[in-house]
Amino acid sequence: MDVLENAWENENWSAYRERYNKKEIFTDSNQYVEILPSRSGLPTIRIKTEASGLVFLHSSVDPVKEAARIAAGMEAKAGTAIIVYGLGLGYLAEALLERFEEKVSLFIIEPDRAVFCQAMRNRDLRHVLCSDRVYIQVGGAIREIWDKFFIFYDTARYTGVVMAGLPGYQTVYGEHHLEVIRTVKAIVDSKLFNLVTMTHYGPNMISNAILNLWDYYKHPGVRTLYGKFTGVPAIIVSAGPSLNQNISLLREAKGKAVIIAVGTAAKALQQHNIVPDFLVSIDSHPLNYEHFKNVVTEQIALIADMQSHHMILKTFKGPEFVAERTVVSSWLDGIVEDKGFNESGGSVANSAMVAAYKMGAAPIVFVGQDLAYAHDGHSHATGTNWENRVYTGGENLNYFYVKANDGGQVLTDRTFNQFRIFFENWIREKGDREYINATEGGAYIAGTKVMTLRDVIDQYCRKPVEVQAIIRQAQDSFSEPPVAPLTERLQLRLRDAKRAGLAAKTAIKRLNQLETACKKQQIPLMQKYLGSVRKIYKRCERDQYICPLAECFDHYDIHGVFYRTYQADYAGDDDFRAAIEDYKVYYVVLKEGAAIIRELIEVCIKEIEQNEEEKNEPV
Repeated sequence: MDVLENAWENENWSAYRERYNKKEIFTDSNQYVEILPSRSGLPTIRIKTEASGLVFLHSSVDPVKEAARIAAGMEAKAGTAIIVYGLGLGYLAEALLERFEEKVSLFIIEPDRAVFCQAMRNRDLRHVLCSDRVYIQVGGAIREIWDKFFIFYDTARYTGVVMAGLPGYQTVYGEHHLEVIRTVKAIVDSKLFNLVTMTHYGPNMISNAILNLWDYYKHPGVRTLYGKFTGVPAIIVSAGPSLNQNISLLREAKGKAVIIAVGTAAKALQQHNIVPDFLVSIDSHPLNYEHFKNVVTEQIALIADMQSHHMILKTFKGPEFVAERTVVSSWLDGIVEDKGFNESGGSVANSAMVAAYKMGAAPIVFVGQDLAYAHDGHSHATGTNWENRVYTGGENLNYFYVKANDGGQVLTDRTFNQFRIFFENWIREKGDREYINATEGGAYIAGTKVMTLRDVIDQYCRKPVEVQAIIRQAQDSFSEPPVAPLTERLQLRLRDAKRAGLAAKTAIKRLNQLETACKKQQIPLMQKYLGSVRKIYKRCERDQYICPLAECFDHYDIHGVFYRTYQADYAGDDDFRAAIEDYKVYYVVLKEGAAIIRELIEVCIKEIEQNEEEKNEPV
């Protein structure tokens, strides 16, 4: 095949726009990408680089044979996701699609838009662009790659991840290639972390979000604080073991910085007579409420995610600011203002940092943010509920060493590491602030400046700041809305929950009838009951309010159902009995979850009614 400039451009772009719902067409005016004929006559790409000179992304001899050789050296069973670094002119993608069966998917990252434009001009790529087995990410922005692969990688669908790529790409885009590998690994870890989180905490998260609806409705959102502390130093106080070393210094920063503490650190601070300006809560677990018990909160403001344990919001004495976090908040669309949202990697300290950033604070200072174990194995500071937690098991699959703030190595675990990765990604993308790690111990967070807290206070905390006045002003700017719209909306969701439960009950009945009809080979009845089940399933899929939440009450079983469904598909297994049993599991979870949601809504409505009665009682 000769090089045919622009021969396929219109057809390729048309296919790309339709497949990816894109309106734009990338353009390039570069001089560093060349399309040349290889010795075999097929087009290849040569890149002009400052570091390595002229580099071929594909073989200059025969790019098809090169791609076939790479594909032949790989193993990928059904259910594997192959991450291909570099589309180039599509030879490797074609070889992988031919080498592996239809149950293997490709996630292709083309880091260079100029290369992509040349590929669209010079080869017919419609079979790759239109394939349901292929997702193509164009552009090298790590955040965008993270977002797209995070959506793509389904832990129920994919059993593993394999990396693939061309040597030329690794030469030209070496550092970016390594960053992509780290990103893919971090996303896989994050997905597994989320799976474990939803399995263990999903019911608590949904239950507390519903029980918090009244507090969420009647309190100002964290958004009212955004931009209110522009240029003010913020100190994020976490509960790592290094907090023991410098906790007393925080007293000097009071009134000269905004002090934002995680709930876990509240009791340790109180023991040292230090009153933070904010306490932050995101955790729905009952143990999270224990961190707040017996803490004097009249002079502290609370920033709480919607799924925080409901007793924290109901017993807190100071000002409260709420933040969105769960699907439950969509129940109130149109009747509440935008409350604001603080992104998180799973750690309350992540959320505290994001809140500080959105408040406009600068610099943002970390204290007690070890993200690692102390040399004696402690995970938390003295005075916290976790002060006696000690790990002494050494390094293994889940515990490993990372770079420390002092330049050495420190032991961390997968969870701490996930939190650290969030910090690093945020700092890399939001580099318009200075981030200072004044933990004086623990793991190094890339992008931070390491200082002692003493030096931070001396250098940055020198001007008085009316923190409490700013908080009061934000609180006073909010007017509590009338209760009627909320109760009306809750009645609608109550009706939806009853309908979802009834639909699930009907589906279980039809599945039992389907099973009997299958055993007796009663084809008309099989079609009838199967059609009924499919109709119910589609109705559940369209439900955006109840069914997605009901599934969370037994995330493990739901995940298992989808996982086994994919596995059966990969194996070509059409065992109807197993499929019916799995769908029974799904609808039992749905029925029970809908019943729990109904009860929680009723509790919420009753609380509102009691509150209104108390307000109307004569003094």
